[in-house]
Amino acid sequence: MWMLQALVVHILLMGAILNTYFQPNLLPNLVPQKTMREMGLEPPADRLVVFVTDGLRAATFLANNGSDVPDLKDIYRKQGRIGISRTCAPTMTRPGHIAIFAGFNEDPAASLINLRYNPGDFDTVFNRSRNMIGWAHKYIVGYFAELSHGGAPLRFDSYMERDLPEKLTCDKWAFDKVENFLSNGYNVREWSNYKPAVFFVYLADMDIAAHRFRPLSKRFFQKLQNTQLGIRNTYELFERVFNDSRTAYLMTSDHGMNNEGTHGSGTSLEIETPLFMWGAGVKRDEIDAEANFPEKPNISQVDQTQLAPLMSSLIGLPPPKNNLALMPVGYLNVSDEYQAVALHLNVLQLLSQAEILIRRHEKAMFYKWLPKFGELHSGVIDQYAAQFDFLKSEGNLTDAMEVCKEYGELAMKCLAYYHQYYQTPLIVANSLSYLIWFYCLLLQLTRLSKKEKTQRRGFMTVSTLILAMIGILLIPIMELQKVPHVTTFYLILPVGMLIMAQAERPVKGYWIYHPLWNFGFILVPAVLIMWMTFIIRHLWVLYVISVLLNNRRALRKPSIKLFIWLSLALIVTAILIMEQRTTKGLRTIPVKGYHVLYISMVLAIIRPLILGHRHDPRVWTFNSVALVVGAFGVYQYKFYESVSSYVYVVTWSFLFFAFLSIVYFAKSLPEARKRLELITINMITVLSLLTNSWGCLNFQVVITEFIFGLQVYEESKETKEIEDAKDERTSLQNLKGFYRYGYMILLYFYVAFFLAGHWLSSFLFKSTTARLFYPHFSLYIAGSLVMLKVFIPSMIFICALYAMVPFVRKNARSILICVFVISNAMGFYKYYFIRNRGSWRTVRMCLDQILLTHAVILMLLLGICLAKIFLANTTMERLGRNRASNTRSTLAAAETEA
Repeated sequence: MWMLQALVVHILLMGAILNTYFQPNLLPNLVPQKTMREMGLEPPADRLVVFVTDGLRAATFLANNGSDVPDLKDIYRKQGRIGISRTCAPTMTRPGHIAIFAGFNEDPAASLINLRYNPGDFDTVFNRSRNMIGWAHKYIVGYFAELSHGGAPLRFDSYMERDLPEKLTCDKWAFDKVENFLSNGYNVREWSNYKPAVFFVYLADMDIAAHRFRPLSKRFFQKLQNTQLGIRNTYELFERVFNDSRTAYLMTSDHGMNNEGTHGSGTSLEIETPLFMWGAGVKRDEIDAEANFPEKPNISQVDQTQLAPLMSSLIGLPPPKNNLALMPVGYLNVSDEYQAVALHLNVLQLLSQAEILIRRHEKAMFYKWLPKFGELHSGVIDQYAAQFDFLKSEGNLTDAMEVCKEYGELAMKCLAYYHQYYQTPLIVANSLSYLIWFYCLLLQLTRLSKKEKTQRRGFMTVSTLILAMIGILLIPIMELQKVPHVTTFYLILPVGMLIMAQAERPVKGYWIYHPLWNFGFILVPAVLIMWMTFIIRHLWVLYVISVLLNNRRALRKPSIKLFIWLSLALIVTAILIMEQRTTKGLRTIPVKGYHVLYISMVLAIIRPLILGHRHDPRVWTFNSVALVVGAFGVYQYKFYESVSSYVYVVTWSFLFFAFLSIVYFAKSLPEARKRLELITINMITVLSLLTNSWGCLNFQVVITEFIFGLQVYEESKETKEIEDAKDERTSLQNLKGFYRYGYMILLYFYVAFFLAGHWLSSFLFKSTTARLFYPHFSLYIAGSLVMLKVFIPSMIFICALYAMVPFVRKNARSILICVFVISNAMGFYKYYFIRNRGSWRTVRMCLDQILLTHAVILMLLLGICLAKIFLANTTMERLGRNRASNTRSTLAAAETEA
């Protein structure tokens, strides 16, 4: 029961984090505004062709007066306008495309899943046009293809890079597809009648070349020459085919690129992208006699989100329904009336979103007494349309546009205000939930540390009934206040947590023993682990000090086993230093990754032989076959980028065997150590199939070090066994033991995590982890297998403690409670420093760190459950003695309650 309680609470706390900082901001049930034709005005263009050159930065496009893009410069000599489009960090592909075509910066909730997929439904320029066709990478198509289209489905032709005959031919594929499409007379006749129409040409080579060769390399500029020539040829093709001077063109990028060939942060090279517009309806900026490219100080700049309303106005469409930007003025070669009406439709679209949020708050019961955005309310919104119509009818278009800008800016401020309206109350409520959970855990820990177990008050008390009535009363109040249901749940959650804590209070006696000791035992490990792991990245220092202090008694009696353990600890320390203090970690060592993996696979079989482990022949056979087949699969993936189907059959079969065989061989392995050896060999083989290079080798070293360290520690206690048997432990001694082992489990979890070679900002999405289990990339399969890879070492640590340390087996619940409070203290601190905007790496790092502090708890809960299942009905052999202890794993009454 206590495990279920802990599981539910920690899932709720993780949900509280996401609900506070990563709520989706897209509003439902929005209605599009009228088109320009419906307003009685003819747009300057019937067709729009958009070239998105992925990863091309403005600095490259503008450099050397455009000499690196000579064909585009030739177009600029005759027509067009050049500017800079400023993206918003995180500078990634998906946020860039959504900003360009939907008019808002990516929803913070998308940061949860690596900015590749977001379940939110939103409107785009594509959807508004009703006539759209695009040629793009399959990933790009996935951003838009499943959106609601209102009966006019978007048309895409897509590809995967691996399907192309040659590398770096993505742009050639797109240009060829456009040429083939326009060579078909039926297509031309059909699309000549579509007004408006949008053509989308996605060009990926710039991004790929920048990543591979870097943006200042010769090979990058060679690809740039091909791409810019292809844009010109495609433009000339459109002009020949349609030949009516009613086509507008826009070239931009989703994000830029730094000199190292990476992106995601907020540097100027990554944020500033080129904006080149030409064709029908584009107003030409002032240029010199030679039509030189404008220099950066004199160049016009727009936010990337402003491109959506700008493109919409160019072909006579209203902005996308979810647009959050104002159209930039002066870019269209149209009449003042057309520009004013286009801006007016833009403002109406923004005000319609603001009105939804305002009316939602105005209908609330306590609206008059709660904070509100005073500058904009329903009465002010109702006045806007009449004010604009009056100024327009008077011919005062300049003032009309000023009114539009004023109301548009107010609407954007209002939307930002109400989107974050409940963030502060949620922070307060969730902070209370954390604190009450700490109180509840300490009550449980106090009860478990006593010699005599005290009775709990339970739920049927006056105080819990009063609290329950308060919680029930708050629900209709929140409903009348129109608070979103999920937000309501988390605002009321502290009441439910307090009911749970009240039920844990003892009937008599002290509530919490040794509060100062508890405070120190929680705070010191939490600060040390968080500081050394996340901030200064010196986990090796904490590891070395901790393991030496833990086995300080053994250092007085040198032995071969002690020196072996010290050597292993030294190797773990060196690996940690390499992983945390160098840029590439162990990859700096000039050894092929797959060679290291082969070595670790061989070691996975040799290691148990060296340690004298004895296994059933079937165990040796299954593990050996799985490793041989896995090694062959790695070879196939490395050199042929494909894996045979029988490899997948063997790897999945062994994955099930690794877990099920432990239960199957249980009766023949009554000793805990023998069963631990079976668990270890199976799980290390699974790790070999899941790692890419150094990870499995690192895991084997740290697992062996941990088990040797336990043996050394237990042997060093033999001289005190008689005293320990005579003197019962006090509650404070029990408390110290609980925290000691809880801290050890947490420390080794983070050590193993970093030895796996994962960066916190991307560890969940390395698709090669699943290369031996699944032929194609799958977010869920790859993510699940990586979580399994992270979980297995911790499971082995827990099983080792459970098999070798009687104190751990007897007090598993108390030790896990100590893990909870230490890890929750880390998460509670991180809760106040989450960022949901800015550099992608910073956003993901903040998010991953706090989620990791909760995920470790869920993993360890699962680990202790599996340890109890795997090691059920086993005898624990005392080290250095010839007899087994009389205590079996059928637990005493106190343990069963735990």
